[in-house]
Amino acid sequence: MADEITPPPPPVPLPVPRTAPTAIWSLVLAILSFTCGWLLTAIPAVICGHIARSKIRKSGGVLPGKGIATAGLILGYIALVLGVMGIPLLVSMIQSDRERLHRLSIERKEIASDDGKIKVTIPGTWTKLPDLNKQAKLQGGYKGKEMYLIVISDAKAAVGNQTLEKHHQLARDRMLQKMKNASATEPIPLTIDGHPAMQDELSGTRDGTDVVFLHTTVDDGDHFQQILAWTLKSRWQQQNQLLRDITGTFHSEK
Repeated sequence: MADEITPPPPPVPLPVPRTAPTAIWSLVLAILSFTCGWLLTAIPAVICGHIARSKIRKSGGVLPGKGIATAGLILGYIALVLGVMGIPLLVSMIQSDRERLHRLSIERKEIASDDGKIKVTIPGTWTKLPDLNKQAKLQGGYKGKEMYLIVISDAKAAVGNQTLEKHHQLARDRMLQKMKNASATEPIPLTIDGHPAMQDELSGTRDGTDVVFLHTTVDDGDHFQQILAWTLKSRWQQQNQLLRDITGTFHSEK
């Protein structure tokens, strides 16, 4: 019909403005600043916050997210201030820890077997360790530097008529058999705690690890005291003198 009225088309919905991504990033980074390191994310949070506020202001109110950007800025600045204030504290803590380790490294203390008859003097960084070897009467080490020492005591009455050289050689052969690519230096005689002793170096791969043992046997009259001090092969040049010094402090009592 001529007088029919065509209905108007439905209104086209306007797109909902999307929050400025930099505003969201500013808030997220600011929150992370309190859990992942203040300065690491606080600085990007502040930068994103300023960029977001600038874009929102230039959009004439079309681009939302001003509140989020402001919150990110505030939290970012708080984290930034806390981070800057925490730097001297962190430096102080690092220096204090270094001083403590240095003090312990030059300090010396004595550890003894359970019966008190076997003793060695070790640095303050070392401790007694209970599970290095079930046969050992004395065990100690510094796990942080992979340095260890044990003392195994064999009564002469239990091993038969053996000389110091013979006992040292038998123990040396057993150790070499347990290692792959094993090698050894020639045993040398020395004196420890006023007693005759033999010492050599044994190196090889044990349990998949390249190690070097300072192998020492002391004849204290009633016992053959086998002292094994070792570290990783890669650290031997740096640490072998300390292991020799500790071995040299060995003392046994009747």
